[in-house]
Amino acid sequence: MSEASQSPELEAIGAALGRISSGIFILTTGAGDKATGMLASFIKQVSFHPPMVMAAVRQGRPILTRIRESGAFAVNICHKQNGALVAHFAKGFSLDEPAFEGIAREPAMTGVPVIPEALAYLDCVLRQEVAAGDHILFLAEVVAGRVTTDGEPMIRIRKNGFDY
Repeated sequence: MSEASQSPELEAIGAALGRISSGIFILTTGAGDKATGMLASFIKQVSFHPPMVMAAVRQGRPILTRIRESGAFAVNICHKQNGALVAHFAKGFSLDEPAFEGIAREPAMTGVPVIPEALAYLDCVLRQEVAAGDHILFLAEVVAGRVTTDGEPMIRIRKNGFDY
């Protein structure tokens, strides 16, 4: 039984946290045989000048290694018609598993893969890493980006803010 189900206070907090809307993103990093990606929802813009974003990745996720190695990542912003793409990356990938089988990709300015099928992408250079509870926050400067297609971004509301 989870902590949230044991305490009415935590259940209320979880329900309220879950109402924080988030986009659906695919975080990509690495290059060549070391390219990988994961489904992400904890992405936020944190600065105008320079343009910066924050990506939160749960501790223990294999992609942490590749982000640290490459010093860069891309935020691929999903649109409402990206259901198959989202399902593909929701599986999760180990470091030795090919993450892009059947998925078109192209290198961004930093060399990390971007997905042209997504609504837009942000090419980011890692500037700082911060431990935050069960996640690592990567603060990164956006060095390139573009909208690749028309559409509305995919948005998600969770029922419980204590899990994805």
